[in-house]
Amino acid sequence: MADGVPRIADEPSDHVCAGCCMGKMREDNFSRSPEKTVKSAGVLDLIHSDVMGPMQTKTPGGCTYAVTFIDDFSRHVTVYFMKKKAEVLEKFKADMENATGRKIKRLRSDNGGEYTGRPFKEYLSKQGIRHEKTVPYTPQQNGLAERMNRSLVEMARCMLYHEGIDKKWWAEAVNTSAWIINRIPNTVTVKTPYEIVYQKKPQLKNLKVFGALGYGHIPDEKRRKLDAKAFKCRFLGYEDGVKGYRVLNVETGQVKIVRTVKFMETTSTGDFMTEVE
Repeated sequence: MADGVPRIADEPSDHVCAGCCMGKMREDNFSRSPEKTVKSAGVLDLIHSDVMGPMQTKTPGGCTYAVTFIDDFSRHVTVYFMKKKAEVLEKFKADMENATGRKIKRLRSDNGGEYTGRPFKEYLSKQGIRHEKTVPYTPQQNGLAERMNRSLVEMARCMLYHEGIDKKWWAEAVNTSAWIINRIPNTVTVKTPYEIVYQKKPQLKNLKVFGALGYGHIPDEKRRKLDAKAFKCRFLGYEDGVKGYRVLNVETGQVKIVRTVKFMETTSTGDFMTEVE
């Protein structure tokens, strides 16, 4: 199902995850069972989409919205972030159709303005994509997308709270949550969403704890003879199409993509921040 999965020690029966409680605890009678019906015959036959936001906290890039696209057949989720509600279907369509060799046939969404505007309708018509819209005030008809958004936000919230990371990095946490969801089996598909879409097993040997502390290598070209050869960082996620990690430079506050990082997933933040000061 996936290669490189690390062995995880068993937790005591009364173990409570503080981050999970802070991030997604709710009353039991409000829980819902996940949608278990596949309504399509193949990848990209039916795409569910929904907008997440606006978030109260802007990302460093100024984004307050996210839009998700979920493939009905595989349950693979793709997330794009934006400053305003805008069209991102074109990018998703190009990325996924190039990766799979298949064409999007149907798009299901609610009646939000970003999905009902004239330019969007004209684009769908030109591309031969049938638009299935929900009846007003019945979000249940777009339940798969809404539940996926809730799962992504809950996972991201848990990550941020558990690791004590500023909420402005919510997009990084959401993106990493989607990366994880795509690489684990669910109640609908026997294989992982990643394997169904890309026809190969996901590699998990580079799986890291969100917020993990570490040292990122500084290339020779970026430093002088006596400069430090590494910088303190925290793991934020993965970069598509690049063999490297997205890390936060704790001194500059900048996000870097680094290939060589020494992570310390069990080191406390306090010890790490004072270690070389």
